[in-house]
Amino acid sequence: MPATSGRTCAHINPGRHARPDSIEVVPMSYVLSKNPTFTVAVKIVEPGNAVDGQFEEHEFIAEFRRLKRDETMTLLSRNLPVYEALSDVLVGWSGLKDERGSELPFTPEYRDALLQIPHAIVGLWDAFLIGNSGAARKN
Repeated sequence: MPATSGRTCAHINPGRHARPDSIEVVPMSYVLSKNPTFTVAVKIVEPGNAVDGQFEEHEFIAEFRRLKRDETMTLLSRNLPVYEALSDVLVGWSGLKDERGSELPFTPEYRDALLQIPHAIVGLWDAFLIGNSGAARKN
């Protein structure tokens, strides 16, 4: 049985750090066996310190473990707090910086520190669910 379908699929141009609302659709063959991870832009929106009360948006690229349907169902049925579920599936990142602007390497310690920030948890979970489910596609 061939492993391709001939359909189009969503492709994020990593050079533009695309968000789900700016995904371009590129025709390509579907590959049955996928890379065990995927990358997706994470947008974190949080209150800022400006006098006008504006929210600040921050972005970086996260790498998540790709879950099959059964694995996703198992993860969700465990009813873990979201930060615990994320610690199981978040396996890397790029573009995450410290207060001096230096890029932070992915380590379990930095991952755990990031997962202490409620706004980061929301952005990461949204990105994981969209990336893992294929919900971010254009009709």
